[in-house]
Amino acid sequence: GADMKLMVDANHAYSVPTAVHLAKEMEKYKVSWFEEPVVPEDIEGYRRVQSKTIIPIAGGECSFMRYGFRDLFVGPSGPCLDIAQPDIAASGGLSEFMKIATLASTFGVSLVPHVWGSGVGLAAGLHAVATLPLTPYTCNPVYMENEPVIEFDRNPNALRDQILVGHQFTLGDDGAIAVPMDKPGLGVEVDEEAIKRFHVP
Repeated sequence: GADMKLMVDANHAYSVPTAVHLAKEMEKYKVSWFEEPVVPEDIEGYRRVQSKTIIPIAGGECSFMRYGFRDLFVGPSGPCLDIAQPDIAASGGLSEFMKIATLASTFGVSLVPHVWGSGVGLAAGLHAVATLPLTPYTCNPVYMENEPVIEFDRNPNALRDQILVGHQFTLGDDGAIAVPMDKPGLGVEVDEEAIKRFHVP
C-alpha cells in the first residue's frame, strides 16, 4: 500500500543506458532507491545514472574500507551515489564502518549498511546502526528520510537463524529489530556445534 517503501536492487546487472531507461520507468512508482544499477567499479557509470533520474542511487556493498568509499564520494560533481551501503563484515569491521559513516556524513550521503549473511553480521549491523545519528538531525525523525535503518532479509537463512545460542532476530510490529544486548560484545553467542553443520572440508 501507500505506506510501504519500495527499493529496487539490480545487483549491478545493467549497462548505463539500460539502467537509465529502467530508472526513468520506475520514477512514477516513487521508488526509494535504485541499488547497484551498474557494476560497482564503474564510478562514472554511477554518476551518469544518478544524473538522469530523481530516484536516489544506492551502492557500496562491494566497496572496501574508507578509501573505496572516498572514491564514491569525491568527484567533480560530488558523490556518485545518494545512499552508501557498506557491508561491515567486508568493508573493514565496526571501526572502519564508523570512519565510513563520518565520511558519508561529511559529503551528505545517507548510510544504510548492507547486511547479508550470518547472525553475527546482523548483530554487528544492528549495533552499528544504533550508533548513527539522525541525518539530518531533527526532533521528529522520519523513517527512510533521516532515521537510521538496516537491511533485514526475510528469506530463510540458516546462517542467520540457526547458529546463535538462544537468539532469534524478529521484526517488531513497528518494523524495528531489537539490538541484541544479552551477552558481551555483539550481544549474541555463536553455537559452535551448529556451525560445524555448515563446514565444507
